[in-house]
Amino acid sequence: MADNLNISEKDRKRREFILTGNPMSVVLKITLPLMALSAFTYLSGIIDTIVVSQSDNNALSSVVMISQIKNLFTALGGGFSTGSSIIVSRLIGRGDYEKAKKVANTTMTLFFLSALGIIAVLEVFASGILHIAGMTDELIELGLGYFRVQIISIGVSMFNSVFLGLEKARGATVNILFINILSMSIKLGCTILFVSALDLGTTMVAGATLLADISILIYAVINLARKNFLFRYSVRNTIFTRDYFKPLCSLSIPVFLGKFVFSMGKVLVNSMAMTYGSEAPGALGVSNNISGSVTSITNCTEDAESSVVSYNLSEKHYSRMIKLFFCTLVINIVLSMAGFILLTIFGEPLSAFFSGGSAEKAQLINKIFSYERIGIVALGINSAVNGLIYGIGWTKLSMVCNLSRLFVFRIPTMLIMINCFPEIGAESLGIAMLISNVGIGLMSVVIGIVCLLNIKHHKTKDNVKL
Repeated sequence: MADNLNISEKDRKRREFILTGNPMSVVLKITLPLMALSAFTYLSGIIDTIVVSQSDNNALSSVVMISQIKNLFTALGGGFSTGSSIIVSRLIGRGDYEKAKKVANTTMTLFFLSALGIIAVLEVFASGILHIAGMTDELIELGLGYFRVQIISIGVSMFNSVFLGLEKARGATVNILFINILSMSIKLGCTILFVSALDLGTTMVAGATLLADISILIYAVINLARKNFLFRYSVRNTIFTRDYFKPLCSLSIPVFLGKFVFSMGKVLVNSMAMTYGSEAPGALGVSNNISGSVTSITNCTEDAESSVVSYNLSEKHYSRMIKLFFCTLVINIVLSMAGFILLTIFGEPLSAFFSGGSAEKAQLINKIFSYERIGIVALGINSAVNGLIYGIGWTKLSMVCNLSRLFVFRIPTMLIMINCFPEIGAESLGIAMLISNVGIGLMSVVIGIVCLLNIKHHKTKDNVKL
């Protein structure tokens, strides 16, 4: 089938490398561009936090809470990006480029239409959504304009995430790195211009994000129109049939639900954090951002690992799949340990840096973070196991992990701390982060062992049938 399509030599060599190259080299070559991208994305988020924190604490809390609401809806794009990426990786692994192209075209059509619908609905109910999220009238007044701009960004980024997921599926992570560096540069420049230079307010922080997302969309459209692009778009290459939707939904919906409910839970956690005052959600968000300097990098190994594992599952390279997992695990543990040590050394200066000059706020951030940082290594292990789970198609298990992290470990701990140990105060938020992160890390170890035993005994199968 591949011979009937205009498949570039680069795509063919990339497939061969993933299937036969040195496992550590494969993981590093696919993962390193994503790690660099993650670092740029993280810095972009930090810039937003710094810019907003210079105004007032309520503005920071408003932006943090709205960001969690945004994550609820971008989880849809993330879930289907993972599902379509798994399917396309399997098909390319088999050498069935024709079906891979049809799956890619159909998924992009579906999410272009979905994005338009979601933007329309959310704009109508924007104020009500913020009320439901537990935001006070003061925070809503500060953040409504910001949220309305972010709604458009939600739609654009949903489509972008699906397109970039397909790029990851063909191993083109260097392309992803370059376009996102351009995107982050646009965001940085616009943020400095709109907010710092022109003093246009926090709404324009969202405006800068939207312009950055649009730059990725333009890149996607240009590529989809190119004649020699593997996933060149054509309506004739869409397949809206049950045979397509069944595997896509089976793989994607559990990932989406896990991410959606977890994000919804984080909105609930921020609402519960208001028990400790309006500054608490902002301090928790800053603590999350500091630990995210490490976890955002280890998290990106999930996509790379899932793609290369999917390729090799399609060819029944079982022992190679196990090697790819352990390569990813070693990388994550090394990065997590190094990050933990550095953040332990620089925790207080970082807390002071993000406090906007408030000693009281810096102390609150550092108290929360002193607990949260302990779970960094556990989350690195969780990311490696998640990549393996996605790669073999056990996405329902990933949903269980996400739900457990929130409803078994985090929220019950917060409820206990709020009701039984109120004297501890906002420090309880850090304790809840610690327990949930370490808990999911231990759970991941058990799940990882089960997955590896199934792979070793050839019980995992490529069950994607199109």
